[in-house]
Amino acid sequence: MIKTPALHLSRREFIATSATTALTASAFGSSALASTFPSRDIELLLGVGPGGGTDRSARLIGRYWESMLPGNQRVTYVPRQGAGGLIALQALLDAPPDGHTVMFYPVPHIASFFQLGQIPDMDNDAVGWIGTLFNDPNVLLVPADSPYETIADFIDAARNSSEPFTISGSTPLSNAHFSTVLVRELTGANLQFVPFGGGGDARNAVAGGHVDGCIAPYWSALGVLELTKAIGIFQDSNPAPDLWQPVPANDVLDVEIPALSEPYAMFCSAAVRDENPEAFSTLVSSFKETVNSNEFRAAAASEDLAEFLVDWDADATSKFVEEYVALVDEYLPIMRTDVEEM
Repeated sequence: MIKTPALHLSRREFIATSATTALTASAFGSSALASTFPSRDIELLLGVGPGGGTDRSARLIGRYWESMLPGNQRVTYVPRQGAGGLIALQALLDAPPDGHTVMFYPVPHIASFFQLGQIPDMDNDAVGWIGTLFNDPNVLLVPADSPYETIADFIDAARNSSEPFTISGSTPLSNAHFSTVLVRELTGANLQFVPFGGGGDARNAVAGGHVDGCIAPYWSALGVLELTKAIGIFQDSNPAPDLWQPVPANDVLDVEIPALSEPYAMFCSAAVRDENPEAFSTLVSSFKETVNSNEFRAAAASEDLAEFLVDWDADATSKFVEEYVALVDEYLPIMRTDVEEM
């Protein structure tokens, strides 16, 4: 009897071999693209500058995701910053629908581009959600030497102030602007949104005492941890009490504030999902496996990200978008009035 030698395949080789075998069996019913995907590096578009929360988390997941993809292709990072991520989103939608171009970005920002008509004749259905990596709840930051210890103290003072309390944020009509307007309208606090052109600049503004406060995503704001205090969180619990100790806003305010957060998702154009479903399925399954791998979760823990991780599929992400857009629509006229007065 001739013995077949044992095969010692790497994980990538095993996945690639299995995929090739399966596709060969049905070659006449499958496209050539599907049998070789990915046939080149996956390009991950970066819509922001280096060093911020979006950039850091994109590079973190990309580093581990490439080891889960079949074949020996890499995940490469392609800067397309500008216009708050709009340039990168347009590049994504213009890319060939072969699955080799993806983007990682906060979901509310992407939803707002379509909601505000910045991508003409398209809506959120133009995006194919691969998976949501983490959900970053919004917190109210104040300078470290601020006299306010809870969001209730801050709101009470702002209600009784003849001068508006300034709240920094990235850009007009952004998620930060929406959150500021919502809190202002529901609490009656005298708040004024001040745009700074980017989330990092907005957080540095509160850290430097140039504004009274800043509504920012929790994990992404950890760069100013030592220079600020988080005095309120806009969800029911604090996912990382060892970092900051913000009290849930609804525990201390006399009004109910909807949950405010920024999920961060990986996505491609919907054309990939519709025209190359095999490639899209590979992206989805490999991304999910990455998020749930021990190696990635250990790396996320070293970045203080582990407590914020989620595993949302396309349906869960779409549900968030639907609810977010409906809520923003209520306050959009007020936000536009704000912009006119800036």
